[in-house]
Amino acid sequence: MRQGVVLEAVSKSFRGFRAVDAVSFRIPEGSFFSLLGPSGCGKSTTLRMLSGFEDPDEGRIWIGDQAMNGVPAYRRPTNMVFQRWALFPHMTAFDNVAFGPSVARVPRADRRRQVMEALDLVGLADFAGRKPRQLSGGQMQRVALARALVNKPRVLLLDEPLGALDLKLRLQMQVELKRIQASVGATFVYVTHDQGEALTMSDQVAIMRDGRIEQMGAPHEVYDAPATRFVASFLGNANLLPVSVRALAGGRAEVALGTLAFPARVGQAPAGATGVVALRYEAVRIGPAAQGQPVRTRGRILDASFSGSSVHYLIAAEPGFSLTVEDRHKVDERPWTRGTEVDLGWHGDAVRLFPEAD
Repeated sequence: MRQGVVLEAVSKSFRGFRAVDAVSFRIPEGSFFSLLGPSGCGKSTTLRMLSGFEDPDEGRIWIGDQAMNGVPAYRRPTNMVFQRWALFPHMTAFDNVAFGPSVARVPRADRRRQVMEALDLVGLADFAGRKPRQLSGGQMQRVALARALVNKPRVLLLDEPLGALDLKLRLQMQVELKRIQASVGATFVYVTHDQGEALTMSDQVAIMRDGRIEQMGAPHEVYDAPATRFVASFLGNANLLPVSVRALAGGRAEVALGTLAFPARVGQAPAGATGVVALRYEAVRIGPAAQGQPVRTRGRILDASFSGSSVHYLIAAEPGFSLTVEDRHKVDERPWTRGTEVDLGWHGDAVRLFPEAD
């Protein structure tokens, strides 16, 4: 018996361009799932095929035991929330949310109860009588969410719904979306190019590139153990450094960068004697924190960029390469200045080896 959402080798082309290329994955029932990737990677097209707004050229889509191929959008157990809220400007929040139940001819008393439950779920029960122009951006997005949830869809599809909000509101809505998803128990399928959103909210993340799934897993799995160079560079910030490969055995390697030799974990084994290692900014220790790290070198600070909670340093390391280091800012410490000589260190488990081409 199938549960959740299943895509089986789904493909879609537009005028000869293959937007989605044989994508397969399974989303467990009641989970929060994110499709993450750069613009044009196929994530929104995948979502539109789930919703019924597009039909796949190949493959099959299942929601539970029901095949969705050929089923129109209005007959699917789904609803969709867009980046632009598309609220009716002449209607109150209540009437916007009530639109779906009204079309479905839900009795008036039941309709009112369902609408108020949906508005209460998103924290807007006291704003039911306001029109969109009387609401903030975050409140309008909540009304759009309530309108999608009032029909109790089995699967809620969200296409970059926080993109029009400012940073503070986005962070607040991330927490709210996760809370709402846990409360209603529906499957949420969330499309975004924002890695922070995907990592914060998701039970599973699928990273897409050129119409295909590069890697899929729990947020900490895809972040800590990227399977490809693309995933390592797209998800988080990483130094990508060309190295020579001295030894390769199983999941471990010995690599050299100039005169500096150090171990690395193998993300994807190179075919020859050269490759690229990914070393995340935050994995490099700087100054006294570098003491005791298995891999050690020295460097000179070329630039420092203060961002409040951290400082990004561009550092010329002694073997002749540059590193960007993210150092958590401490209130009682001043950032190092340009020209300062500092110790650098990291652990071999923080380094992942990939082929030069990706």
